[in-house]
Amino acid sequence: MQPVDDEFIDYAVKLGRAAVELEFTHDYEEDRGMPFERYDSLFTVRDFDSNLERQEATARGIFERLAALGRYDLLLVRDLQEFLAASEARREP
Repeated sequence: MQPVDDEFIDYAVKLGRAAVELEFTHDYEEDRGMPFERYDSLFTVRDFDSNLERQEATARGIFERLAALGRYDLLLVRDLQEFLAASEARREP
């Protein structure tokens, strides 16, 4: 990922036919039972061809790889409207 000179996006990368964008802060609050305020950063996947199936597959792939690391609390949603999955960081006892 490379730094981006944008008001909201901090880092971005082109990943095949998609842009992947990272924001270190956001103003989203709990909505539809999803506790957005609990998560510091926002990671967005945008397909260049508006192929929603490919976009979701790319997002799920990234989510699964990050979840496998066990270092992050993650929330996967569609359009900030629909809950898809969640994963919690492994905590040491």
